[in-house]
Amino acid sequence: MTKTKIILVVCFLVTFAAGSFVGWSVSRPDHPRGGPSWLTAELNLTPEQRDQMHAIWSEVMGATMKQRGEQGKALRQERDQAVIALLSDEQKTRYDAIYQDYLRKEGELSDQRKQAFDEAVKRTMLILTPEQAARYEDLMKKQPERGFGPPRGGHWGRPPGPPPEAPPDAPPGPPPE
Repeated sequence: MTKTKIILVVCFLVTFAAGSFVGWSVSRPDHPRGGPSWLTAELNLTPEQRDQMHAIWSEVMGATMKQRGEQGKALRQERDQAVIALLSDEQKTRYDAIYQDYLRKEGELSDQRKQAFDEAVKRTMLILTPEQAARYEDLMKKQPERGFGPPRGGHWGRPPGPPPEAPPDAPPGPPPE
């Protein structure tokens, strides 16, 4: 056997051993993966502490996400109005047409995502026991509040129906979000 073949065989064996070790270490039951279960195990939390920690972080994350969404919306509106103020009347008309085309396409994509989501829900229901299905339905009713899936009756990122109209004194351009 040549020196090159020996090196290749050794490299292969080392790579195989490393992959086996990583697979073994990740699949160990004493090596929890994921968010809360990992932290619960690492800190050796009691069930009461785990629940309290969940309450603390759920509150903070919920408030932070809501505030960030509102601030982001205000920033986008401010940006859009500043850009529109730079445009001539002809450019504003062209911009409005582009924006309306964007809203139409975005709505189509949103509808496709909603269909895929609804289909996944239906397929999930088929594999659940009646008790699990009832609990799953309850969770799905609450899901828009938790940020999963499209909001009821609406699209991702915009309210249902046509875009809102700008106030009469607003410059032409995209409607406020």
